[in-house]
Amino acid sequence: MHGGPGRPTTLYRVNRRQVLQGGLGLVAGSAAFVLACGGGKKQESPPAGAAAGTAPAGAAAPTPKRGGRLLDMVTISPTNNFNPVTNWADGIYLSGGHVYDRLINTRLGKDTAKEYVLEAAQSVELPEPTTVIFKLKPGMRFQNRTPVNGRPVSAEDVVKSQLYVRDNPAAQDRSFQVSSMHSVEAPDAQTVVFKLKAPNAYLFSATQLAYPQSTCIIPRELLDNLDRAWPVGSGPYELVEADLGVRYLYRRFEGYREAAKGLPYIDEREIRIVTDAAAQEAAFRSEQSYIWFNIPVPRLADQVKRDLGERIVMDEYLTLSMVPLSMNATRPPFKDQRVREAVYRFIDRKQFLDLLDEGRGAVPPGLLQVGMTEYQLDPKQTEKYWRQDLRASRQLLEAAGFDFNRELTMIAINRPRDNQGMEIFQQQASKVGMKIRPRSVPFAEWHNMIHTGDWDVYWGYSPAYDTPQKVLRFQHTDTQSVYVHSGLKDPEIDRMIEKSEQTLDRNERVKLVKDIQIALLEKYTPFFLTHNFTAYIARWKYVRDYEVARATHAMYRTEMWLDK
Repeated sequence: MHGGPGRPTTLYRVNRRQVLQGGLGLVAGSAAFVLACGGGKKQESPPAGAAAGTAPAGAAAPTPKRGGRLLDMVTISPTNNFNPVTNWADGIYLSGGHVYDRLINTRLGKDTAKEYVLEAAQSVELPEPTTVIFKLKPGMRFQNRTPVNGRPVSAEDVVKSQLYVRDNPAAQDRSFQVSSMHSVEAPDAQTVVFKLKAPNAYLFSATQLAYPQSTCIIPRELLDNLDRAWPVGSGPYELVEADLGVRYLYRRFEGYREAAKGLPYIDEREIRIVTDAAAQEAAFRSEQSYIWFNIPVPRLADQVKRDLGERIVMDEYLTLSMVPLSMNATRPPFKDQRVREAVYRFIDRKQFLDLLDEGRGAVPPGLLQVGMTEYQLDPKQTEKYWRQDLRASRQLLEAAGFDFNRELTMIAINRPRDNQGMEIFQQQASKVGMKIRPRSVPFAEWHNMIHTGDWDVYWGYSPAYDTPQKVLRFQHTDTQSVYVHSGLKDPEIDRMIEKSEQTLDRNERVKLVKDIQIALLEKYTPFFLTHNFTAYIARWKYVRDYEVARATHAMYRTEMWLDK
C-alpha cells in the first residue's frame, strides 16, 4: 500500500540486517544522520513506473486468474478509529481503498476541468460551468451488514456524505465542500446535482471531487458514529476482520457493481501496519508482504533489487510529493522580504536532495513539483532567485535589522528524515549567523502548532498532489487548510490564484500558473520546495497488473491479480 505522506516514518540503517521472528514485529533502531558533503549518484530522469506482467513485444498477455489472498502492508500508523474522512490511513489505504465507493476517480495527465474516470457514476453532465450532474450506476447495493443490511445505494447517501464532510472540522480535507460546493441535492434516487460557487478548473482532480477521503459514499446510517461503526460500503471489498492499528482482512464483495466482469480478481487482501523500515524489508523479503510501497532510501531499493533479481519488479518515478520549507511570514522576522531573500541566498536545495535522497530526484526551477511538467518554468527564468551568495545574504539580514542573537523555532514531525531536514537547514543558516532551534514534535502537536502559528520555520515530507491547486493555495491568504500561516498572503497574488482556479481553458491556465510562480518569486515567497525525490515500489513478480499511483488518490486496483 501507499506509504502515506512523504517517506516512511523510520529511516533504514543500510549496514544492518533484520530477520522477522514470530511474525511482523516492529524492529527498533534507525540510522544516525551525519551531515556531510556528497551523496549518491544522481539520476536525472527516473523511468516512469510500468505495471508488472507487461508482456514482451509480440507475446500474448497472460489471462488474469481469480482467487488468492494478497498480503500487503501500510507503512504509517492509522489512528484508532474507522473514520475514512478524518483518518488519513483509513480513508486512503484501508476502508477508503476497499470498502467505500466513489462517484469518480482520476489519473495523471487528464484535463481536470473536464476529464475523469467513472466509478459509481454512470455518467457526468456539465450543462453549465457551475452545475455538475451525476447519474449513479443502476443496481448498486451496500454490503449486507447491520445497520445497512444490503439496501440499495441512493443519491441521498452521496448528499449526506458530502454534507458530513462539509460540516466536519476534523475532516482531512474539505476544501471542495467548503470553498467550491454551493449546494448538493438528490432530485431522485439515481441523480446527484452539485451547484458550484464558481467554475472550478480542478473539479475532477484528486484534491477536489476525486479527493479520496472526502468523496467516500457512506451509508447515511453510519454517519452519526463513523469513528466506531464497522465500515459498510458498496466498494469491491468487505472488511471481515480488524485489529485496529495492526491488521485488516478484506474479502471480495460479491455484490460489487463490477462483479459481472469477475472483478475484483483477488479474493482477499490482508493488510498489516508495519512502521519500521527494517521490519518492512523483512516482511517483503520473506513474502509476508507482496508489495513494498515507498522504500525509504534509494540504496535499499538497489540492494533489494540486486538480491531478489528477476523475482521482483521495481518501479521508480519522480514523486509528486511536496517537500516544502515554510517561513512564517505573518510575524517577524520573515514578514520582511529582505529576510526571506536572505534565506534564498544561503539555501542550498541540492544539498537536501543529495543528503536525504542520495541525489536521486530533482530540484524544481520554480515553485511546483518537477513532475507537474506542463507547469514548469525555464531554469533561465528563475536562476537569479536561487543564486547562492552568503555575503549578500548576511548584508540583507543586517539591512533588515535582523536580531542575530534570537533563536528561531523550526518544527518538524518527529520522524528521522524530517529531523535530518531540519539539521541541514540549521547548518546552512548558521553560515550567515542565523540561529535555528530545531524542535521535533509528534504529529498531533505539530498539526496544532501549524494551525496556531507557534513556529518560525517548518520543513517536512508532504502528500503528493496531481495539480497546482493545493500547492498554490498554500500561498493564498485563504489556504483552505490548517496551514493558515504559510504563504505570502498578498492580495494581488490571491486574485491571480483565484483566476487560475476558475480558468477552464487548459493552455490559458498553464500560462497563468507560470505567471503566478514568477510573481511569488519576485516577492521571495516564504513557501517553496527544497526538492523532489525518486520513489520506489517493489513487488513480487506474481503480483500482476499493479497500477502505480503517483498522486494521492485511492486506487481500488480491482484488475490486479496473483499469478501463483
